[in-house]
Amino acid sequence: MNQKIAFYLISIVLVFLIGYSYSQYNAEPPEPIIINLDNSDEIKQYKADISSLKLQLDELDTQLINTLDKLKKTSKKLLISSSKEKILEDEINLIQKNLTELESRLIQSDSTISMNDKEINSLREQLQNSLIELELSQFEIELLEEQL
Repeated sequence: MNQKIAFYLISIVLVFLIGYSYSQYNAEPPEPIIINLDNSDEIKQYKADISSLKLQLDELDTQLINTLDKLKKTSKKLLISSSKEKILEDEINLIQKNLTELESRLIQSDSTISMNDKEINSLREQLQNSLIELELSQFEIELLEEQL
């Protein structure tokens, strides 16, 4: 019985191998199917989109360049304004210093004038006293002359 089963198994395997090799030998490759896709509209739309995007990019580049130029001009103006502000601050400080110095001189001059006024008043009083003494002396001289 074992020989019988082995014979059947070998026969089945041989049948499968013969069938497989026969199918491989006679099998023709399938003919390729060519499918034409008409996507020219999509390509045109894609190219139009690319052109539009390039135009937008060029416009944005131009805007960027103009903005950078304006920024540089504004930066220069700011720098000049800062310089002018610094110069004006220095001038104001110098004027302030001169004003303080002039005020100090004015105070000294006022003090000197006040002292001179006091001295003039003192000299005036001395002059009046001297005039009075002179008049008294003249009066005495006249009296003495009359007595003589």
